[in-house]
Amino acid sequence: MFTEDAVALQMSDGVRLDASVLVPDGPAPSGGFPALVLVHGHGDDGNKSMPLARWGRRHAGRGYAVVAYSVRGQGASEGLSFHLGARELFDLLEVLTWTRRSLPVNPAKVGLVGSSQGGWHAWMAAAFDPDLAVAIPQNIFVDYADFAVSDGCLSRWFFTRTMRRRVLSAGLQDLARSWAIAGEWDRLRTWLSPFSPRVHAARIRCPILAIHGWHDQGMPADPVIDLVRALPGPRRLIVGGGGHDGVDVEDAARLRTDEEDRWIDGWLRGDGVVAAPFRYTAWPGWGHVEADRVPSGAEQTLWLRAGGALMGDPPDAPCTHAHLAHQPRVRGYGLADALDDDLAGAADAWGGDPITWTGAPLDRPISVLGGPTTRLFLQSDRPAHQVAVTLLDVAPDGSAQRVTWGHHGTRAAVAGQVRPVDVRLRAVAWTFAAGHRLRLVVSANDPSSVFPWFERYVLRVHQDPGLASRVTLPLAGAGAAS
Repeated sequence: MFTEDAVALQMSDGVRLDASVLVPDGPAPSGGFPALVLVHGHGDDGNKSMPLARWGRRHAGRGYAVVAYSVRGQGASEGLSFHLGARELFDLLEVLTWTRRSLPVNPAKVGLVGSSQGGWHAWMAAAFDPDLAVAIPQNIFVDYADFAVSDGCLSRWFFTRTMRRRVLSAGLQDLARSWAIAGEWDRLRTWLSPFSPRVHAARIRCPILAIHGWHDQGMPADPVIDLVRALPGPRRLIVGGGGHDGVDVEDAARLRTDEEDRWIDGWLRGDGVVAAPFRYTAWPGWGHVEADRVPSGAEQTLWLRAGGALMGDPPDAPCTHAHLAHQPRVRGYGLADALDDDLAGAADAWGGDPITWTGAPLDRPISVLGGPTTRLFLQSDRPAHQVAVTLLDVAPDGSAQRVTWGHHGTRAAVAGQVRPVDVRLRAVAWTFAAGHRLRLVVSANDPSSVFPWFERYVLRVHQDPGLASRVTLPLAGAGAAS
């Protein structure tokens, strides 16, 4: 059905990239074969075999010419990794040019598909290759700076996975860690920001099918939702199962594959109607939902009440506040140690001192669609502190499942002053069943997502009528918690 050959693609700086080229058997159609360039995920084991197995051979069997290559410094490609930097972008554009000039393809019918690191390549190809016919970026951030330093906190994913030590790095790994330890977090953000797809959104004109997982551990869906909504050209967004460390089910994966094929065939072969209305689609294991926008506009507010209750009515009388104490359990363990051991010792060294608020059993299901927000009235004894918030679904048997989470860090608080702090939790699609309870957990750190502040502080969480801390849930429908 097709031939598959290994090719060494020489870049303009002399580095050779390991590629595989798949060309369908038989004569090319008038104008040449439609073509796809495929790019794999980042990591010490990342290489061209990943997209070849997932997409390449299947699409070659469907009549597409395919080029899959290993990014420099990964797989069998030469060079060192710049971790989604300028050199990777130059390579990408050179591979696209080679594909159009060297293969029997239609130069106006070339698309790009990739997940994670490959998703970044898909976004950047859409921004910097004006002749790209279609792009399908999957499971990737759209703001590189926020991915590394999120809401005033250092991202665990960025330092322990994107900056993983076994990647052949051109130097960013060491720079990033040194800037983190020196407190030069803005310098890190400034370095990464120009390589953010969001920065180049105005350049994107080709059709975009973006795919993302609601529960992607390292990369929340919210910025992807915002970017796709702002694109001027044809676009569709699927947010559901899968993603990095996300949950998935077979039916959801099959639906995503069908949607990918329809989008590719529509724009590269002209099959069927492809100018589909823009929809947000949630396909995790709890059902298939479509909405015109996220959030929908409907919402429900629940109030943090003294004694640990999460209630639909705000407090109406003065009450006792709650305390978070961030104190060391293992003296001497700090940021340099956490960067060195990939946060392995952080949870034991620094306690999060969590506080919980739990609602009554629901008398009917409620569906959340979007990012819940918490407004906490906080008072700290130090300018520098961090707070983490987690929303749980508690079943009748007492077992709890994490629904979504968020965090906030600052070094600019006024010690002793009460201030409102808004913590936006990650966007999610989730249905709380009747009989289940909502639980909100507030902690002084969350090392599963971000690096803690390795400093002492005490936080007071207020629950008085004038300083009423609360969580607001964006609802998929008109339902509300009882």
